[in-house]
Amino acid sequence: MSKVNQRATGSDIYALIRRAQMSDLDRQVAIDAMRIAEAFADAMFWVKEKVGALGTYFLKPSMKH
Repeated sequence: MSKVNQRATGSDIYALIRRAQMSDLDRQVAIDAMRIAEAFADAMFWVKEKVGALGTYFLKPSMKH
């Protein structure tokens, strides 16, 4: 996640990681793990939205509101 996106989302977890007492290697591993977790969450949200959008096509006409 770029620094612009971090500021836009108001994410404070990156600031906490930067302030934590740990080695630079551990800090980089933690930041990489956060990026992977955010990417996974974004992907799951995208899939949820797409499945929700497709769900209206599979409803019977009598069941549509």
